[in-house]
Amino acid sequence: MKSIKWLALCLLGLILLPALGAAQQVSLTIFHTNDTHGHLLPFSYPATDEGSELAGLKERRDIGGIARRAALVKRLRVELERRGAAVWLVDAGDFTDGTSFSTEYHGEADVEAMNTAGYTFGTIGNHELNAPLATLKKLISLAKFPFLCANLTENATGKPLVPPSVIKQLGQLKIGVFGLTTASASSYPAAKDQLTIANEIGTARRMAETLRREADIVILISHAGTRVDEQIVEKVPGIDVIIGGHSHTRLPVGRFFPRSDNLEQRSVNGTIIVQAFQWGGELGRLDLLFDKDERGVWRVGDYRERLIPITKDIVEDEAVAAVVARYWKPISARYGEIIGQAAADFVQRGDDLAQYNLVADAVREIYGTEIGLENMGGVRAPLVKGNITLEDLTQMDPFDNTIVTFKITGGQLKDILLKNKPAVSGIHYKIEGGQLSEATVGGKAVSDARVYTGVSNSYMAGTALKGIEVADTKKVRFEVLVEYIRKRGTVRPVYDGRRIILD
Repeated sequence: MKSIKWLALCLLGLILLPALGAAQQVSLTIFHTNDTHGHLLPFSYPATDEGSELAGLKERRDIGGIARRAALVKRLRVELERRGAAVWLVDAGDFTDGTSFSTEYHGEADVEAMNTAGYTFGTIGNHELNAPLATLKKLISLAKFPFLCANLTENATGKPLVPPSVIKQLGQLKIGVFGLTTASASSYPAAKDQLTIANEIGTARRMAETLRREADIVILISHAGTRVDEQIVEKVPGIDVIIGGHSHTRLPVGRFFPRSDNLEQRSVNGTIIVQAFQWGGELGRLDLLFDKDERGVWRVGDYRERLIPITKDIVEDEAVAAVVARYWKPISARYGEIIGQAAADFVQRGDDLAQYNLVADAVREIYGTEIGLENMGGVRAPLVKGNITLEDLTQMDPFDNTIVTFKITGGQLKDILLKNKPAVSGIHYKIEGGQLSEATVGGKAVSDARVYTGVSNSYMAGTALKGIEVADTKKVRFEVLVEYIRKRGTVRPVYDGRRIILD
């Protein structure tokens, strides 16, 4: 009888072991995007580019599109949930401001498409702040998923603009999730005088300490850029994963930062940073396995990160495609208009950026000045060989910055070149070891005392040209670029070494 009872207990133990083992592990897959910038439709990158993240892309033609991305996530979600894994779809900010969808609909098309795609969380990027606060609040209200951001406070109320964090429970595991945006956005329209953006590192420390009191694992959705994310890892203990954005960094396998030199079995013992470049040409996938040790402490036991190309082979999700089509149809005729030809790809070769040279040359030629200055970051996309449509130029210059003219001494010009390293026209300059070693205008060395005529844009006037009197023409730079290409018919990339940075 005792033997039968003992055998029965052993059999019961064998039956219970899988259940008990399963209770000590939790699987979570996070699909993630960042800096999609209104790219709801498929797009193409240039075939060649020697100086950017594009070099690592397996697919460059006819990639991306939120309807394809949604279909892929939906298919993988079914497979993963069948195996018992939880699945999240997360966006790390800057989903708007970059295409005609953003120009015409100010983020509403993006949010509705994201709703239909089934996003779980998002955070606020600096380009979401590049609109009136009322516009941003409308987008927040339209979203069917929570935006999380712990360092955005509304001045009028003293309260957070959106929830700082949330705690999600997966079985026995509690995961604290919080968001951050870049403090550099404090001068953007929605933020200026209406929002306070707290320091990212200080906020991360406070949130990690707070969430650790309730949660076993802490995940940050960050729109602060990889450099700040790495500073957070260095200075803030207790964050297990950072889903990143803002710096448009392509991390095919993520980056791992160990907390110490001690290796512990079945424990990652550090922080994982992931980021998926830009525009949704690839989908980030982070598979996480959480383990509970004998002390009852949960840790990341294992992880795997990869970037999945969103190619034309993926059949679009019908519901998401219908949302995109509803917004695209009324504007497609206008933005599909062909206004010229690109003789070759406008890309980067060393420090030469052909798309910036095109904009700077176009503005300077039309306004007839000696020099032209354009801020880096102000030209948002390369130009692909072939037909140039209004949509292509909208992606290059999605902003409403106007043209400004000015007069500047050679000494002032040298200071601006050294401090801001702008794109230029009519100028050749070189910076070596933090010093301006060469600077010419029209082939002649810049004279400190001489006054030069110049042209730039209103954004640069409010930043790099502070203290220099400018005349705002009220003409939008985008319109000038369109006028220039219509006049030329065909434009060719210029690589002439006009800007060399050897820092």
